[in-house]
Amino acid sequence: MATVNTTSQDERKAHSAPCSNRDFDFFYEGLEAQKLLVQKCTSCGKLRNPPGPCCAHCRSFGWTEFELRGTGAVFSYTVHHHPPLPGFRVPHSVAIVEMDEGVRMVGAMDGDHDGLHIGARVGIEFLRRGEVAGFRFRLE
Repeated sequence: MATVNTTSQDERKAHSAPCSNRDFDFFYEGLEAQKLLVQKCTSCGKLRNPPGPCCAHCRSFGWTEFELRGTGAVFSYTVHHHPPLPGFRVPHSVAIVEMDEGVRMVGAMDGDHDGLHIGARVGIEFLRRGEVAGFRFRLE
């Protein structure tokens, strides 16, 4: 079933993320439920991340939520040193991960970045940073 985003921001927001809009609310609500969600086009079936109002492949506005398994391989990464960010230790790694379903996600890495390399297998871990639900990647 396609999701048609006709509800207002105030009606839809069922999460504690610092931002809210029609394209991203489902993602944050998924994190609250410990699910990693992306959009799936109802016309061509392509997965997309980050979320957006229409499919870049076929320009359809129809989409549904799709839950990722939460595993993938590091496509690229960097080690963040400055500035310090609330809820993160310094330094910490940030990775672009090609999820097993083929879509890429950006996220912080859990723990030490020793052993982190392009192609490393990772999984996700759900967590809270203050009152905000989130996720991070960890080496498998």
